[in-house]
Amino acid sequence: MRAKRRGSVAHRRFEGLVLSAGSVRDYERARGALRRAGLGRWKVRPLGPGSVDLFASPPRGARVSIAQAWDLAYRLRADRDVERAEPAFETVGHDAGRMRAPSGRRSVRGSLLEDRHLPESDPHDWALGMCRVREAWAGASTPGGRGVVVAHPDTGYTDHPQLDAGALRLDLGHNFVEENSNPEDPLQGFSPGHGTATGSVLVSAVDTEVTGVAPEAMIVPLRVNDSVVHFSWRRLCAALYWAIDRKLHVASLSLGGPWGGSGALEEAVRQATGHGVILVAAAGNHWPSVVYPACFPEVVAVAACNALHEPWSGTSAGPEVDITAPGESVWRAKTSANGKYAVERSSGTSYAAATVAGLCALWIAHKGGFDLLETQYGSAGVGGVFKEALQASVYPPQGWDGENMGPGIALADKLLAHPLPASAPARGTRIASRRRAAPGAWERIEGFFPEAAPDRIRGALLSAFMPAVRRASARMDPVLDELHFHIATDPSLRTALGTRLARGRRAARAARPVRIAFAGASPQFRRMLAAY
Repeated sequence: MRAKRRGSVAHRRFEGLVLSAGSVRDYERARGALRRAGLGRWKVRPLGPGSVDLFASPPRGARVSIAQAWDLAYRLRADRDVERAEPAFETVGHDAGRMRAPSGRRSVRGSLLEDRHLPESDPHDWALGMCRVREAWAGASTPGGRGVVVAHPDTGYTDHPQLDAGALRLDLGHNFVEENSNPEDPLQGFSPGHGTATGSVLVSAVDTEVTGVAPEAMIVPLRVNDSVVHFSWRRLCAALYWAIDRKLHVASLSLGGPWGGSGALEEAVRQATGHGVILVAAAGNHWPSVVYPACFPEVVAVAACNALHEPWSGTSAGPEVDITAPGESVWRAKTSANGKYAVERSSGTSYAAATVAGLCALWIAHKGGFDLLETQYGSAGVGGVFKEALQASVYPPQGWDGENMGPGIALADKLLAHPLPASAPARGTRIASRRRAAPGAWERIEGFFPEAAPDRIRGALLSAFMPAVRRASARMDPVLDELHFHIATDPSLRTALGTRLARGRRAARAARPVRIAFAGASPQFRRMLAAY
């Protein structure tokens, strides 16, 4: 994701409810559950092609607060005909604030400031040189990723001179914001032009100022938001099902968010990888842990480095990272709202993810195309073969932090030269992942405070809300995803909780209760707190 200025959530707008009635798409059961919850007038439609999850939206003009949204989700969860239900929110205005990079992960000479760049990043193609992309082109059996089409969920596209219109499959594109077939970026919101910027890193032609990693590949613009910081996964889920339906086999996800309490997102990721979509995602910016969806073990999580082979000072890092690629001071196409075009440097794990997605396109083309790989390994097996080869084809600089930044920096020529195995790894894209399952509710919350021991975080949180810690732990389980949501979207609450951890357990118990910092807690959550 592209680097941002410090901010706070301006508004969290309720979109609707995502629910599942079981292992099949059952409209009647879902509508019955909605009627019993007093939502009989709500519209129900599929979350995406082939999805068993449904999206229920309120009537036009209806106003639903954050507290009411969570209360409705709890009501549906209690219904026997509902397997899961969760609220979907759109974040309008700003992201949820920047958190400092964890200690020990700052670059030596890099900077958080966008207007300061290492002189080593002056050449427009320095990132290609670091990953030995031109050497890979020279030895490729199929030039530049030709024939590979990449799904590109982002802010949409613009007509930038550095992004050849011939590289865009607009016939397969879609706008999930306005719900139409035009994925053009309106250049508004928090991340205007981001889709064009990341797309240029992926597929721009070799005769332009910005050269893409896979200049012969093509991308499908899928407009999913005006911001690459996500707190609702509804549109991304729909885009993933769209990619499955159109038989696209790589998805470049230069986006993410700190709230991952979404069974729908987990299911969409599982379905996508099972159908042969290789998901490559940004690890996150200025956040203490790897964000969603990158932190899922099925996804290739990409951290960012600079031109000195050092971690970018703003990259998120952790055991979930699979690989590192250039992300600080990367040259990319920039489109401004006034219609002006430019080529400038920018920093973020967005560009690292786009780079690795481009490497994936090169690899698929060089190995004979996805159909040939699918014949040998099965749809679900190709992603695991790619990830295995990717992690075996790296440069680990001296002193490299392999625990938090993956095994090293990706090298394209070694990737293409890596021999194909006789069979796919049994764990698929989960291979070499240090997290073999999606993080649980408590793990998601603990990710906000990586420098504190998990048991201390849990104890401090529970004692902050109520004195009877042992009794509270089990009682908190039904509302943990809501607690996670508030911590993820409220910087002041995170600060208050961090202060409690810094004071120590005894001082924390004597401190003012944190519950007053909640904005929009549901009635069920408040009732649970009041019981202690």
